[in-house]
Amino acid sequence: MRRTFLLCQSAAAALLLTGLIATDGSAELVAYDPFLSGGNRGVGEYTPGVDVRAQGTAALGWVGTSGLDGFGIQHAGNTSNFVGNALGEDYFGVDYEQGGRLQWLGVGDFPFNRNITRQLNPTPASSEWWVSIMLNRLAWEDAPASNTYVVGGFTDAGGNGLQIGYDDGVSGDGLPDLVLRSNSINTVLAADAPANDNQLVLVRLLVNAAGDDVIEVWADPPSVSLLPAPTLVITDQNVTDSLTPFSQSRYESPGQSGVVYFDEVRLGTTFSAVTGIPEPSGLLLSLAAGLPLAAWRRGGRRASGLG
Repeated sequence: MRRTFLLCQSAAAALLLTGLIATDGSAELVAYDPFLSGGNRGVGEYTPGVDVRAQGTAALGWVGTSGLDGFGIQHAGNTSNFVGNALGEDYFGVDYEQGGRLQWLGVGDFPFNRNITRQLNPTPASSEWWVSIMLNRLAWEDAPASNTYVVGGFTDAGGNGLQIGYDDGVSGDGLPDLVLRSNSINTVLAADAPANDNQLVLVRLLVNAAGDDVIEVWADPPSVSLLPAPTLVITDQNVTDSLTPFSQSRYESPGQSGVVYFDEVRLGTTFSAVTGIPEPSGLLLSLAAGLPLAAWRRGGRRASGLG
């Protein structure tokens, strides 16, 4: 049983990432919500400032797609702290930003797990799963004892799966870290995540029904079309024994924190399904040859405020 952290080592990355190269050209996007901003629920828009439990919007993959709004049932949960927001996130090099986002208000100190969930339609069986999410945090509360984490992503009915967010208690300095939550464990992806910084996180899950799964994470990759080695590789967690591990989307926080935004949330069975770009076919050759990757910074939010 072990956990391995990779720091862009070419040989190891080449071995770990061979599965990224598509062999059949197929791509399947299973669930997708861009949190479009507006008042037309029939086209999947969320009204800014309104509790998302009061709105049944989503773009793809949720139960009840023949509902009154055309996009299915509402979110359920025990908090109204998740609301629609008019702006969207942006990440240079990813071409599917739609505008609008989900906002976690992070207020109110309650000693229970505040959450919203939404059921997915039956998912296809797959031994490989990808999650893509954009997120951003603003000011964090001044480290009261009640501060904790806020995460979002896809889980099973028990709340276990792959979620991304922020946690100020992992590194121990009171500043929020970018984290992956799986198996009820928050693992730091980037310590002391800066405020008002648009971030993209890709997660790949390789299901091993007989034992430990493999989780690969790319946190804020410098390039998506030429993906570098994973930021983190975890090999000692048994996320699921099923080839259909996800039954819902789930956003949660056990207490107060700060304002956090989630956007462009995708679940799929291939890399291209969750990024909207072709498989990075040049990746393996570049890593195997030890060639340096071009360095470039991701862009900030577009001037229009739309992702």
